[in-house]
Amino acid sequence: MTPPPLPPLSYEQARDLASHPEAARRRALAARPDLPPEILYFLAQDADAAVRADVAANAATPAKGNLLLVDDADESVRGALADKIARLSDDAPPKQRSITQGILTQLAQDQVVRVRAVIANALKDVTDADPAVIRRLARDSEIIVAAPILQYSPVLTEDDLLELIRSSPVEGALAAISRRAFVDSRVTAAIVASGDTGAVTQLLQNANAHLQEDTLDALIEQAADHADWHEPLVYRPELTGKSALKLAEVVAAHLLDRILARRDLPVDVIQSVTRIVHERLQAQPAPLPDDLRLLPDVESRYAPFLERANSLKRRNQLGDSSLMVDMLADNTDDVIAGLAVLAEVPVRVVVDMVASQSPFALTALAWAAKLSPRLAVELQGRLAGIAQAAVLMPTGNGDFSMTRSEMLWQLEMYGCEMK
Repeated sequence: MTPPPLPPLSYEQARDLASHPEAARRRALAARPDLPPEILYFLAQDADAAVRADVAANAATPAKGNLLLVDDADESVRGALADKIARLSDDAPPKQRSITQGILTQLAQDQVVRVRAVIANALKDVTDADPAVIRRLARDSEIIVAAPILQYSPVLTEDDLLELIRSSPVEGALAAISRRAFVDSRVTAAIVASGDTGAVTQLLQNANAHLQEDTLDALIEQAADHADWHEPLVYRPELTGKSALKLAEVVAAHLLDRILARRDLPVDVIQSVTRIVHERLQAQPAPLPDDLRLLPDVESRYAPFLERANSLKRRNQLGDSSLMVDMLADNTDDVIAGLAVLAEVPVRVVVDMVASQSPFALTALAWAAKLSPRLAVELQGRLAGIAQAAVLMPTGNGDFSMTRSEMLWQLEMYGCEMK
């Protein structure tokens, strides 16, 4: 429901309230969208940080007032300013736009990670953003800042990306580059040469990453040691007859049928792959007994990750931000362990939920872990690999789109009884 309009204030009333001894009255004034610019500029110098934060968040604050707040000693003020500047349109007059660009440049260097992250998210899609600011954000020491720029910014050139790859960037940076809407063959070759297996996995899953034949052949030769490369390699559009035969020798048996199902391979290659399928089926050992299939034990495998997650939780450092950083850095085991600790469920349950690729299960898991609906969206896409069209989004109010009973039912399906 839209709040009723505020009763108008005369200039004299606004001036008197701006000097009111009660901070709460000055805060209420600072949030008003109808204040004269000079009153907002005056309030930008208020002794109370909460008043200055309201001025920083106010879209009516003049550019000079924003410039005054960019160096504010209080983090919440700079954070509020970053949130607002990130939403400003480009319709402002040239002089105001110039001041806004200066503010963006300063906020991109802020010592607080959240402030830089807000700016990075605001600039990630902007085609005419200042290249110097974009390059600075791309090289940020925190992946939560660098990732949006590396994955989306159209300002970064191929040379920028190649230079960044060579500079040993923050963990997760190469994976973010691998997810770009288009990745040139020179960039893909550099990522493969880096030896970052997580980034290579992201690269192979990106249909818009161009792989040269020699790069693809090199990956196929290494694929025996990387089971998560097998399926994306089978679907790579660059796969030729020669490469398909090499791949058929190393991929998991259940993927051989998918090579045979391709319509773009020569008949003689299909015949050769068919022969390989037959030979491997003949040589396949008897299935393991059910009790041995469960080894190695999941809980034992995740023990060190669970220990780290519990340690973070004890220090109140486990939550939306830490899990998002781990996802951006492709630290999947840490994310799964963190979810198990926060939701107070066995790690095997989390593994099963992720493997189900059910948006309902992942949303219920995020709710049980007391995470935000926004992070539930990231878990669905980044952790479980659920297609964007199938992701369960929050409501218009930003709440979970499932009812409490629906989420409890999802959790019960996996053997969880929530308190």
